Amino acid sequence: MDYSLYKIEDFLTDESFIKYCLREDPEVLKYWEAVLKNQPELAGTIHQAESLFMVLALKVDPIEKEKELDKLKFVIENETLADAVDSEIPQRIVRFKPKYAWLSAAAAAILIGIGVYSVMNRVDYSTYVPTYATVSALEEVKTKFNERRTVNLPDGSTVLLNGLTELKIDKDYNKNNRVLWLTGEAHFTVAKNADRPFIVISGKTATTALGTSFKINNYSRTTETSVMLTTGKVSVGTVNGQEVVNHVQLLPGEQVHIAEADNKFNKSTFSIQEVEDWRDRRLVFSMASLEKIRSVLKNIYGVEIITQNQPKKPIAFTGQFTNESLTEVLDAIGFSNHFTYSIKDDKVKLDFEK
Repeated sequence: MDYSLYKIEDFLTDESFIKYCLREDPEVLKYWEAVLKNQPELAGTIHQAESLFMVLALKVDPIEKEKELDKLKFVIENETLADAVDSEIPQRIVRFKPKYAWLSAAAAAILIGIGVYSVMNRVDYSTYVPTYATVSALEEVKTKFNERRTVNLPDGSTVLLNGLTELKIDKDYNKNNRVLWLTGEAHFTVAKNADRPFIVISGKTATTALGTSFKINNYSRTTETSVMLTTGKVSVGTVNGQEVVNHVQLLPGEQVHIAEADNKFNKSTFSIQEVEDWRDRRLVFSMASLEKIRSVLKNIYGVEIITQNQPKKPIAFTGQFTNESLTEVLDAIGFSNHFTYSIKDDKVKLDFEK
C-alpha cells in the first residue's frame, strides 16, 4: 500500500499501525519494516506517530476512545500536538498491552489545552493576510523576457521565477510571517514551519502552505490565476480586503483555476510531469500541430503565439528540447516549418512563407 499521503493522524487511526506500535504481531511488524524499507521518506512521520502513540498510551474505555480520538485528530490537524511531545522517547518504553492503547480524557484535555492556546495566540494566515504597501516590501525581484531566476528565501524556501515575473517579499518575512506577492509565474518549494504558514498573494488569490511545492500562474495579461500542487497540501482562497474566503484544499496532482471576473474556482487534476517539464524547460513534440506548439510554448515560456499567413498544410513537428531559450526553440521549429518570427514583450508573431 502507498502511504505517501498519510499524515500523523492517518497512521494513528490505522489498526495495522497500532498493532505495529504494540510489537505483538510478528507479521504486522514485518509488514511495517517493509514499508519503511520501501518508502524511506515516511520514516520521520512514522517516528512521530509512533512517539505520539507511546506517550498517549493510557487506559480508556471504548466510548471515551472515540471521543478522545476526535479531539486528537483536531489537535494534530492544527499541527500543534506534535510540537508538544518530546521526540526522544525513553528506551525502556518498548511495549504496551492493547487495553492501554488510547488516550484518557484528562490527558487529552491537557494536550488539547496546549494546542488551543498555541492556535489562539498566532495569526491564522489562511484566513487573514496583510495589506501590501510599498514600505512593506523587503525586496522586489523582477525577471526580464525569457529570463529565469531562482530566489533563495531566508527560511530555506526557494522560488523559481519565469520570465516577466515580479516577486515582492514582505519586510517581516521569516520574522512575523512568510508572505510574498507574485505577478507572473513561479514555482515554490516551501520549507516547513508550523508557526509561520507560507502564503503567496497573486492578484485576488491567496495560496497558503506549511511545507510543500506548487506552481502559480498569474500573468497580468490573463483573466485567471492557476495553482498546481506537486507535493504536500495547500489551501487556496480569495482575498477580500485582508480576509481570505472561499477556501479550496488541493492534494498533489490537483490544480485550480480562479477566474478574475467572478472568482469562480474550477478544480481539476493534472500530470505532475507537466510541472517537472516546466521546471526543466523540457519540451517534447511528436508530430505536434501548430495548436500544440502554441500551447507548450505558452506553458513553458509564458508567451502568446500569434500567426500570420498561416500555412494551408498542417504542421506536424517532432523534436525535443531541454533548458534551451525560446529563440533556440523557435529557430529549430521555424527552420523545418518555414516561418520567421518577431518578439515584442510577451507576444511572439510567426510569419509563414507564402
